[in-house]
Amino acid sequence: MTPEARGRAEQFVRPLYAGLDGVQTFDRVARLHARVDALKGDAAVDEDLLELLILFHGVVDRLGSLAPGGRLDLFLRGLELPEDLARRVRAGLGRFHDDPRGPEEELLHDALLLEAAGVAAAAERLMAAGKKRLPLARAVSHLDPGPPRERYRTARGAALGAARREEAERWIAELRRKVDADG
Repeated sequence: MTPEARGRAEQFVRPLYAGLDGVQTFDRVARLHARVDALKGDAAVDEDLLELLILFHGVVDRLGSLAPGGRLDLFLRGLELPEDLARRVRAGLGRFHDDPRGPEEELLHDALLLEAAGVAAAAERLMAAGKKRLPLARAVSHLDPGPPRERYRTARGAALGAARREEAERWIAELRRKVDADG
Protein backbone atom coordinates (compact mmCIF):
# COMPACT_ATOMS: atom_id res chain seq x y z
CA MET A 1 0.00 0.00 0.00
CA THR A 2 1.44 3.35 -0.94
CA PRO A 3 1.84 6.13 1.62
CA GLU A 4 -0.75 8.09 -0.39
CA ALA A 5 -3.28 5.24 -0.11
CA ARG A 6 -2.60 4.95 3.63
CA GLY A 7 -3.16 8.70 4.00
CA ARG A 8 -6.43 8.50 2.08
CA ALA A 9 -7.57 5.57 4.24
CA GLU A 10 -6.79 7.57 7.39
CA GLN A 11 -8.67 10.61 6.05
CA PHE A 12 -11.66 8.37 5.35
CA VAL A 13 -11.81 6.78 8.80
CA ARG A 14 -10.72 9.64 11.06
CA PRO A 15 -14.17 11.37 11.14
CA LEU A 16 -15.82 8.01 11.81
CA TYR A 17 -13.95 7.80 15.12
CA ALA A 18 -15.88 10.79 16.50
CA GLY A 19 -18.46 9.74 19.08
CA LEU A 20 -21.99 11.08 19.40
CA ASP A 21 -20.69 13.41 22.10
CA GLY A 22 -18.07 14.78 19.68
CA VAL A 23 -15.18 13.08 21.46
CA GLN A 24 -12.53 12.00 18.97
CA THR A 25 -11.15 8.50 19.61
CA PHE A 26 -8.78 8.15 16.64
CA ASP A 27 -5.83 8.28 19.06
CA ARG A 28 -6.66 4.67 19.85
CA VAL A 29 -5.25 3.74 16.42
CA ALA A 30 -1.78 4.98 17.43
CA ARG A 31 -2.00 3.10 20.75
CA LEU A 32 -2.94 -0.08 18.89
CA HIS A 33 0.04 0.35 16.56
CA ALA A 34 2.32 0.47 19.60
CA ARG A 35 0.64 -2.58 21.18
CA VAL A 36 0.80 -4.57 17.92
CA ASP A 37 4.49 -3.70 17.52
CA ALA A 38 5.15 -4.96 21.05
CA LEU A 39 3.30 -8.20 20.29
CA LYS A 40 4.56 -9.10 16.84
CA GLY A 41 8.31 -9.28 17.37
CA ASP A 42 9.76 -10.87 14.22
CA ALA A 43 6.50 -12.56 13.16
CA ALA A 44 5.92 -12.47 9.43
CA VAL A 45 2.77 -10.47 8.72
CA ASP A 46 1.13 -8.78 5.78
CA GLU A 47 1.82 -5.18 6.81
CA ASP A 48 -0.82 -3.76 4.45
CA LEU A 49 -3.51 -6.05 5.82
CA LEU A 50 -2.49 -5.32 9.40
CA GLU A 51 -2.49 -1.55 8.76
CA LEU A 52 -5.96 -1.60 7.23
CA LEU A 53 -7.36 -3.79 10.01
CA ILE A 54 -5.99 -1.39 12.61
CA LEU A 55 -7.31 1.68 10.79
CA PHE A 56 -10.83 0.30 10.26
CA HIS A 57 -11.26 -1.84 13.42
CA GLY A 58 -13.11 0.80 15.44
CA VAL A 59 -15.55 1.92 12.76
CA VAL A 60 -16.84 -1.41 11.44
CA ASP A 61 -20.36 -0.71 12.73
CA ARG A 62 -20.41 2.60 10.85
CA LEU A 63 -19.36 1.12 7.50
CA GLY A 64 -22.51 -0.83 6.73
CA SER A 65 -22.14 -4.16 5.00
CA LEU A 66 -18.73 -5.77 4.80
CA ALA A 67 -19.85 -7.71 1.72
CA PRO A 68 -18.55 -7.02 -1.77
CA GLY A 69 -20.17 -3.89 -3.15
CA GLY A 70 -20.63 -2.31 0.29
CA ARG A 71 -19.29 1.07 1.37
CA LEU A 72 -15.98 -0.36 2.62
CA ASP A 73 -15.49 -2.44 -0.52
CA LEU A 74 -16.07 0.59 -2.74
CA PHE A 75 -13.59 2.63 -0.73
CA LEU A 76 -10.95 -0.14 -0.83
CA ARG A 77 -11.40 -0.40 -4.61
CA GLY A 78 -10.87 3.35 -4.82
CA LEU A 79 -7.51 2.82 -3.14
CA GLU A 80 -6.72 0.43 -6.00
CA LEU A 81 -5.89 -2.39 -3.63
CA PRO A 82 -5.61 -5.92 -4.98
CA GLU A 83 -8.96 -7.74 -4.75
CA ASP A 84 -7.41 -10.42 -2.52
CA LEU A 85 -6.29 -7.81 0.01
CA ALA A 86 -9.69 -6.07 -0.03
CA ARG A 87 -11.40 -9.44 0.53
CA ARG A 88 -9.07 -10.27 3.43
CA VAL A 89 -9.71 -6.84 5.02
CA ARG A 90 -13.49 -7.29 4.80
CA ALA A 91 -13.33 -10.84 6.18
CA GLY A 92 -10.91 -9.90 8.97
CA LEU A 93 -13.02 -6.97 10.11
CA GLY A 94 -16.00 -9.28 10.39
CA ARG A 95 -14.33 -11.79 12.66
CA PHE A 96 -11.26 -10.42 14.50
CA HIS A 97 -13.18 -9.95 17.78
CA ASP A 98 -14.56 -13.47 18.11
CA ASP A 99 -12.71 -15.70 15.64
CA PRO A 100 -9.42 -14.15 14.54
CA ARG A 101 -7.62 -16.06 11.81
CA GLY A 102 -4.09 -15.42 10.73
CA PRO A 103 -1.38 -13.47 12.50
CA GLU A 104 -2.70 -10.02 11.54
CA GLU A 105 -6.15 -10.64 13.03
CA GLU A 106 -4.66 -12.32 16.10
CA LEU A 107 -2.34 -9.37 16.72
CA LEU A 108 -5.22 -6.90 16.47
CA HIS A 109 -7.39 -9.10 18.70
CA ASP A 110 -4.72 -9.30 21.40
CA ALA A 111 -3.83 -5.60 21.13
CA LEU A 112 -7.48 -4.75 21.80
CA LEU A 113 -7.58 -7.14 24.77
CA LEU A 114 -4.47 -5.44 26.16
CA GLU A 115 -6.27 -2.10 25.85
CA ALA A 116 -8.94 -3.51 28.19
CA ALA A 117 -6.47 -4.95 30.71
CA GLY A 118 -4.55 -3.34 33.55
CA VAL A 119 -4.87 -0.55 36.05
CA ALA A 120 -5.45 2.25 33.52
CA ALA A 121 -8.26 0.31 31.84
CA ALA A 122 -9.85 -0.49 35.21
CA ALA A 123 -9.60 3.18 36.20
CA GLU A 124 -11.32 4.17 32.94
CA ARG A 125 -14.15 1.72 33.72
CA LEU A 126 -14.41 3.24 37.21
CA MET A 127 -14.67 6.74 35.70
CA ALA A 128 -17.35 5.52 33.28
CA ALA A 129 -19.31 4.13 36.22
CA GLY A 130 -18.99 7.53 37.91
CA LYS A 131 -20.46 9.21 34.84
CA LYS A 132 -23.44 6.87 35.23
CA ARG A 133 -23.67 8.06 38.83
CA LEU A 134 -23.15 4.60 40.32
CA PRO A 135 -22.22 4.71 44.00
CA LEU A 136 -18.48 4.26 44.45
CA ALA A 137 -18.73 1.12 46.61
CA ARG A 138 -20.96 -0.56 44.03
CA ALA A 139 -18.76 0.49 41.11
CA VAL A 140 -15.62 -0.77 42.84
CA SER A 141 -17.28 -4.07 43.81
CA HIS A 142 -18.04 -4.75 40.12
CA LEU A 143 -14.72 -3.52 38.75
CA ASP A 144 -13.19 -5.82 36.14
CA PRO A 145 -9.37 -6.26 35.95
CA GLY A 146 -9.52 -7.19 32.26
CA PRO A 147 -9.62 -10.27 30.06
CA PRO A 148 -8.30 -13.60 31.38
CA ARG A 149 -5.19 -15.21 29.85
CA GLU A 150 -7.17 -17.79 27.86
CA ARG A 151 -8.84 -15.12 25.71
CA TYR A 152 -5.54 -14.13 24.08
CA ARG A 153 -4.45 -15.73 20.82
CA THR A 154 -0.71 -15.08 20.97
CA ALA A 155 1.74 -16.28 23.59
CA ARG A 156 3.15 -12.77 24.01
CA GLY A 157 -0.35 -11.31 24.35
CA ALA A 158 -1.26 -13.89 26.99
CA ALA A 159 1.87 -13.13 29.02
CA LEU A 160 1.45 -9.35 28.82
CA GLY A 161 -2.28 -9.57 29.47
CA ALA A 162 -1.82 -11.83 32.50
CA ALA A 163 0.72 -9.43 34.02
CA ARG A 164 -1.57 -6.43 33.42
CA ARG A 165 -4.55 -8.31 34.87
CA GLU A 166 -2.61 -9.31 38.00
CA GLU A 167 -1.52 -5.71 38.54
CA ALA A 168 -5.12 -4.54 38.15
CA GLU A 169 -6.38 -7.23 40.55
CA ARG A 170 -3.97 -5.98 43.22
CA TRP A 171 -5.00 -2.36 42.61
CA ILE A 172 -8.70 -3.22 42.72
CA ALA A 173 -8.29 -5.24 45.93
CA GLU A 174 -6.49 -2.32 47.61
CA LEU A 175 -9.12 0.12 46.35
CA ARG A 176 -11.91 -2.10 47.70
CA ARG A 177 -10.23 -2.26 51.10
CA LYS A 178 -9.91 1.51 51.25
CA VAL A 179 -13.48 2.15 50.08
CA ASP A 180 -14.80 -0.39 52.61
CA ALA A 181 -12.73 1.22 55.38
CA ASP A 182 -14.04 4.70 54.54
CA GLY A 183 -17.60 3.52 53.95
